[in-house]
Amino acid sequence: MAALASASAVSLGALPRASALSRQQRRAVPARGRRVVTRAAVETAEKDPLEDLKVGAAKLVISLLPNEGGLRWVGGLLPSKFKSTFDGLVTSYKKQMLLALKGDEERAGRALTSIFKDMLTAYSGQIIGTPFEFPSHHLAIREPFDYYQMANAYIGSLIEFDRSILRYPERWTKVQEQLAAGDNVIMLGNHQSEGDAAFIPLLTEVSHPGLGEQVTYVAGDRVVTDLLCKPFSMGKNLLCVHSKKHMDDDPSLKSAKMKQNLNTVKEMQRLLKKGGLLIWIAPAGGRDRRAPDGTITPDNWDPAAVEMMRKLGTKKGAAKTHYYPLAMATYDIMPPPATKEKSIGEERVVNFTGAGLSLGEEIDVDPATGEWAKGLGEDADKAEALTKYVLAKVVDEYRAIEACNVPGGGPVALPEGAVRPTRPPSVPVF
Repeated sequence: MAALASASAVSLGALPRASALSRQQRRAVPARGRRVVTRAAVETAEKDPLEDLKVGAAKLVISLLPNEGGLRWVGGLLPSKFKSTFDGLVTSYKKQMLLALKGDEERAGRALTSIFKDMLTAYSGQIIGTPFEFPSHHLAIREPFDYYQMANAYIGSLIEFDRSILRYPERWTKVQEQLAAGDNVIMLGNHQSEGDAAFIPLLTEVSHPGLGEQVTYVAGDRVVTDLLCKPFSMGKNLLCVHSKKHMDDDPSLKSAKMKQNLNTVKEMQRLLKKGGLLIWIAPAGGRDRRAPDGTITPDNWDPAAVEMMRKLGTKKGAAKTHYYPLAMATYDIMPPPATKEKSIGEERVVNFTGAGLSLGEEIDVDPATGEWAKGLGEDADKAEALTKYVLAKVVDEYRAIEACNVPGGGPVALPEGAVRPTRPPSVPVF
């Protein structure tokens, strides 16, 4: 679910500069003012005048659900391709709540009912009401329904905080100071689960108040179109793009997708010029996958994505921009499918286990002064060199924290420079 998190990342290699569009491509882009329907902007019919009453009635029914049986009954009313997925998720989540609450059936049932009632309330607005459309730049929706808090409760309840790791808290403090000074910060990281957009907020909520709410995630097709993801995505700040992997899924939508990507680049430039922007992007364009031998290594990155972020952050007129490698150990809380899928509606499984974040040292991305560029010849591919350098830092940081993210694992020692994140107030106690 964008618990399944709100921000599956994408490769910015699919984002063109305005000058990169050919005349033919520009002619193919719908004219200004004409309604564009893309996979990140769901087409809506004329609004039913009784829509608000229908949604309100559905929410009332959901609020009165007494237990797990009621959740499953309402889940059975979801569109057919999501029914079995939702039912399986309820079963998986209940099992993990029993682990988290040491077999206390009553408390596990209470946690399940409370969390999933909020989720179904959010879904009702998408199924019965007018489906939400994500613009190029989406701001988290906190009222009248708090989608951000919904994700924190759902994902936070799956985190075993006693085994979790927040490495180098002083670097997170430095990021806060840079943002407060009006600078930008771009975090280049790996991506492991649909819930990844919630882990910075949850693991830093107590130690670095407010930081998690400032993050803007570069979000791809899946998390703004999959019904089970959308409500979670609505609670995060997003820059919405279409990745190269999905650009040609529907040829009739390609020109509209290109236009949205171009609009997203323009919006990103505006925000970077304004300053105080914190961006998280996963240049791999998708989630890490477990190797046949069971190990996990952060997936390779698209150099075009890294180069795009370097150019945007160092462009004339942009506020000073800082770059950090970020490792996330979150895979097994919401493990992705074994194979990469283009279809929407994948099976969802969750686990109660630890999560880890490790923020590497700030990286100088200037080819003239950066450590990564030393010894490069004039003909060297600098984008590829920078990408390999930053990814290697992420892999190093990941190795230091990966042990925390093992379901059923024993005690986890803190690596050098790390602290144990405190369970935050936004995660309810049942």
